[in-house]
Amino acid sequence: MEWNGDTAVVVGPDAHLQFDLPKPEFVSALSFRFSLVEPSNIFPTKNRITVAMGNGQDGAGYTERMVPDEAHARVFWEHIARYRFAKDFVRDKRVLDIACGEGYGSAALAKAGAASVIGVDISPEICEHAHRKYGLDARVGNAQAIPMQDQSIDLVVSFETIEHVDAPAAFVDECARILVPEGTLIVSTPNRPVYSGDGRQNPYHRVEFDADEFIQLLHTRFRSVRLYTQFNQSAAWWSLRSLSAERSPWLQIRGFWRLSSWLCPAIHSYVNPVIRSAADDIILLRDNFPSSLFNPYIVRSRAEGSHERPYILVAVAERVKTTQ
Repeated sequence: MEWNGDTAVVVGPDAHLQFDLPKPEFVSALSFRFSLVEPSNIFPTKNRITVAMGNGQDGAGYTERMVPDEAHARVFWEHIARYRFAKDFVRDKRVLDIACGEGYGSAALAKAGAASVIGVDISPEICEHAHRKYGLDARVGNAQAIPMQDQSIDLVVSFETIEHVDAPAAFVDECARILVPEGTLIVSTPNRPVYSGDGRQNPYHRVEFDADEFIQLLHTRFRSVRLYTQFNQSAAWWSLRSLSAERSPWLQIRGFWRLSSWLCPAIHSYVNPVIRSAADDIILLRDNFPSSLFNPYIVRSRAEGSHERPYILVAVAERVKTTQ
């Protein structure tokens, strides 16, 4: 990487990218999933940025699958944190993971005490891999036509899926169909005003939601909907959530980045290969204080009073509404 004033030029075997960067230490990560690395003795004068250009990327800089061994650090920890949140809901439950992908998350939910875990993915190759690597009951299926019987599941988990389907309402209907009356759906999706706030659109998203639209859609089939947030772009300076925000005002204070990255190594752009190889076990760990104060990936209850602007919305929808 070379720097010219506030312009970063990334030169590699497959790319020559140039970006105009703002002054704050954190740089927006919407399209290219930027992640900052604290300056070191090797690079003493400039912050360094890594750009996710590897496995799992479908094009235009957007990462649509998380492969633990190769995913960019931000993508890795975002997914780990969502499954870490979901694991507390699974004990003694029949769980279905829709768009289970590589299988690490489903495997973790099984280890967390689920009565059973079934993964569904549209890719036969992915299902075969998940079965081979984790022994997962992985089935080929479509999110709008889930291959499960009515009222056969206690908990449905589906992360970063609903924005990819042609008919989100049909997807919610399918989840409601296969859930028992007191069942639960845990679902995440990008928060459109922040995720696509700069006008750039992910070409693989059929639809995106803001918080009100997301809640309204889920309320069509569920009696209770609780909203959570993940990875804030910003939050009010007086809120604790500002400590982990991408555009935290505290980053202007000398030494804050060094302290926060020491307390919370997950915000570095490097993920130890040992951690990557044990993603299903890493999910089972707890987020401890004070590291949790600086961890932007943790899924937290929505706090409107903090003026938070999250990239990701996570909803827990409970108690299925019956249709006439």
